[in-house]
Amino acid sequence: MTSRKPPTPLGPTSTRRLFLSEIRAHPARVAGAALACAVTAAGVGACVLLLIGASRPDFPENSPAAAAALDARNVLSLLLSMLLMCAVVTGSTVSLWTGQRLGQFAVLRALGVTAGHLRRMVATDVARLAVLSAAVGAALGMVPLARLGRGALVERELFPASAPLPGGDQIWATGIGVCLATGAVAVLAALASVLAAGRVSAMDLLKDPELPAAPTARSRARLLTGLAMAGLLCLPLLFVMAFMNLPGTLRAAVAPGLALMVIPTLAVLAPWAVPPLTWPVRVALRVLDRRVGRIAAAGMRAAPARTTAVAVPVLLAVGVAVCLLGAGATMGQAIQRQTEDGLRADGVVTAEPGSRLPVTAVSPAGVSATPLIATEVTPPPTGFDDRPGPARAWGADSSSLAKVLDLGVRQGRLADLKEGTFAAGATQAEGHHWKPGQRVRLALADGTARTLTLAAVYERDLAFPEFVLPRSTALAHTASPYAEQILLTGAVASWPAEDGRQVASRAAYLDGLDPRDPADDLAVRLIVAVVSGYALLAAANTCALAQRDRHAQRAHLRAMGLGRFQLLRCVLYEALGAAVVGIALAAVTALACLVPLAAALSAGALPAFDVPWTVGVLVASVAAVAAPSAMASHPLSGIQRQFARRTT
Repeated sequence: MTSRKPPTPLGPTSTRRLFLSEIRAHPARVAGAALACAVTAAGVGACVLLLIGASRPDFPENSPAAAAALDARNVLSLLLSMLLMCAVVTGSTVSLWTGQRLGQFAVLRALGVTAGHLRRMVATDVARLAVLSAAVGAALGMVPLARLGRGALVERELFPASAPLPGGDQIWATGIGVCLATGAVAVLAALASVLAAGRVSAMDLLKDPELPAAPTARSRARLLTGLAMAGLLCLPLLFVMAFMNLPGTLRAAVAPGLALMVIPTLAVLAPWAVPPLTWPVRVALRVLDRRVGRIAAAGMRAAPARTTAVAVPVLLAVGVAVCLLGAGATMGQAIQRQTEDGLRADGVVTAEPGSRLPVTAVSPAGVSATPLIATEVTPPPTGFDDRPGPARAWGADSSSLAKVLDLGVRQGRLADLKEGTFAAGATQAEGHHWKPGQRVRLALADGTARTLTLAAVYERDLAFPEFVLPRSTALAHTASPYAEQILLTGAVASWPAEDGRQVASRAAYLDGLDPRDPADDLAVRLIVAVVSGYALLAAANTCALAQRDRHAQRAHLRAMGLGRFQLLRCVLYEALGAAVVGIALAAVTALACLVPLAAALSAGALPAFDVPWTVGVLVASVAAVAAPSAMASHPLSGIQRQFARRTT
């Protein structure tokens, strides 16, 4: 008598039905993962299309189009890597979703489903969700995002205007590849939850699904990791910035790096840092609303792990945005101030994109012109940089330069700038320990090494080049020399208008000055947008899924006489209180890192902030925690439905 293998309780059709039923019954559980996959697919697809357009081989060598294409490839590669790294948020969302399906998996195990079959089912569900969501995101957002990105890059001269987007076949191939890649990344990111699904047993059916969670997420390993990060990453950078005799710009560069180390360290140590910070929030809630505020404060005190889980992604989103954008804004403020203090000319002539200014200028009557020759100087190695690259330099006559620029000479005299000498900014002089009269061997733009004597050291080297050479030296050692700017004194309005040139008065030039590099500024904004967006998506998913285990609490509050709008206020108080804790940690981090930066750059007592982006991230943080909490908790439902949800 032969024994037959019992039939598998779940076939492909049944598995698909369970997946569709899960989406219909609990859409909030899968919405976060679906949104993350859709956004990732649209963003990655748009980046790939733009990279294809910027990688065409028909750009003339050393042309503005080739330079713009190179900038575009650098920016897009950075954005693409950030999108792929942040896509692991899908894994955390799927892990929460899978954890809330353990009761279903226990039933299936009791019906005879094997652990391997259960794991395959969960992996298939994740792949289906990721591929379907990616397909929707790619279909609706890939091409529009690519067109929008191309327009933004062309406007900033970071993408060749002559380069179109790829054609239909490449768009289809990119879309299919992005969907398959998103599905693979989602399954890999959710691998831990897939494996956990197979370990569930039928005994889990006997467990109370609403047992309180562990009071905190503390562990010895996490504490040791956080302390190690603080000791090995944060403290050395703080010591370097505060005590080492570094040049101002190097000390300034340490500040944003310190912020990027402090934020993840605080995230690791959040279970210990967040609970004490909830005390002032709880006090404020009790004062703000004596009845509902007391209940919300008690909820925050009873579940510090939930508060921490919400505060950490808010800290990441707000901290990264404020620190990175604030560092750029503070640097721009310092450059703007140095330019305003140093520019003495009555007008400035600049070249339009694709054009160059001549090294000699014929001035009309009543106008004096000083062309500033664009060149490069490579300084010798230092202990901080053993392979220095070429630094920006100007070539000019010292007699006319003093009339149009005040470089803030600290040592020596700019009037001594003549053949065989050079002037250096304070950053280069401090980094190399140069003194006026010292002979230094420098590599000039044509590769020639010459020994020149330092004539002067000046302070305003953020707004102006790091080196100034005599005009004759710059012309003799620069291939195809041209003037970067022509500074005018006298009747600026009489300067003739010519194609490819822009003439502006001193006030108009300062008003239109953008002190930040377009490529660097765009790269920082892309990093902030991607990191903050995914962090807030994680916060929204956490807030929505965390409400699932609180049906009984809300039902009891309704039975004790709490009204619908009172319950809504209670939910919002707790969510916003956790967000306030995350914002407070981000504010402390930003001030600790940006105030020394402002002091090092002499940009003022307080740093500058990118107000529109900062306000936008703050508003998005509040919306990301408030809206999902209110929608998932159903606070406006009747008391009967609140008790009915307790048993679902």
